[in-house]
Amino acid sequence: MHFTNAFLLFAVVFCVTALCIGFTDRVTADDNPAALSVPVDDVGTINGRMVLPSEIPTWFRGGQMSFDKAVVMIEGMYRGPRLNRPDNYSEMSREERQAWFAEFRKTEAYEKYEKEKREAYENRPVWTFPVAEDGSFEVKGMKLGRYNVIPLFPHAAARGKELTSQSWGSAFKQIVLSDERTSIDVGNMELKLKNVVMPGDMAPTWRATGYDGKEIKSSDFHGQYVILDFWATWCGPCIAEIPNLAKVYEEFRGDRLEVIGLSIDDTIDLPTGFLQKRPSIYRQAYLGQWHDTETTTRDFGIQSVPSIWLIGPSGRVIDRDLAGARLGEAVREALRKTADTNEAESSGAAGIGTK
Repeated sequence: MHFTNAFLLFAVVFCVTALCIGFTDRVTADDNPAALSVPVDDVGTINGRMVLPSEIPTWFRGGQMSFDKAVVMIEGMYRGPRLNRPDNYSEMSREERQAWFAEFRKTEAYEKYEKEKREAYENRPVWTFPVAEDGSFEVKGMKLGRYNVIPLFPHAAARGKELTSQSWGSAFKQIVLSDERTSIDVGNMELKLKNVVMPGDMAPTWRATGYDGKEIKSSDFHGQYVILDFWATWCGPCIAEIPNLAKVYEEFRGDRLEVIGLSIDDTIDLPTGFLQKRPSIYRQAYLGQWHDTETTTRDFGIQSVPSIWLIGPSGRVIDRDLAGARLGEAVREALRKTADTNEAESSGAAGIGTK
């Protein structure tokens, strides 16, 4: 089956730092940018079929899944900048690597590296195509080269290029279209299901253990803005976000804001030792092992850390995948909207009974 219409993503997104727009614009397959620079007889074809697991897990919240809402994403390769690590990096302990990364993050070289990495990722070629009613797909007009084939069931609110983290189900296979293999059938690709929570959704409830041994839970913070930071001591980018979280906490702590770091380390001893050396000015707790299927990470659909969320006073998600300057901007915007609403309500109340 050949599709004459295809979804093309014009939005740009970096995994945790960029704004996203929708993938509703349609173009013909003949307009596929990957095919414009090659002869008609030198283009590739990708065939396959996405299939659901034989059993849907009881914890899955995605409901009934219909292939008319599914897409297959074809992601081209891109080359990012090289991170110049010390010659003895492989011999360093985890603590030494974290210390090196913390110092590297203070340099102009780090800013240049992050800028180049972000630009490379944002400019990577990505296309999405619809699938047939039985889950099959056929993509024609692809330039010869290496691609990731990723069938997806996106959340209704999914936007931008980073669709995998915003999808109820996904699969992955890397292929190479070459002169010897201009057509590849990837066969059946069974989706791996996960929960997805997007802005506007109610945030899952959670429980964690404070480092004083007392339990804390989501209901303790009802009526407050809450930043949840899922992190781990082995995660360099997580450690790099700690100063940003501390800065936001210091700036907004008087505006009904709570910042909570939730460690997903294998044992509570790891974050305990880390926080003894680097005390936190905001609240910290131990959530449990990431791969423990009973933990909150499954309910949130978290696939990587750091994963930073802003939850509103009503318990609804305001924003997700926050990092860097976007973290403060999201909190500032949320508090501004609350202030505007309160002012409008006060003005309305003051006008009752007046002529």
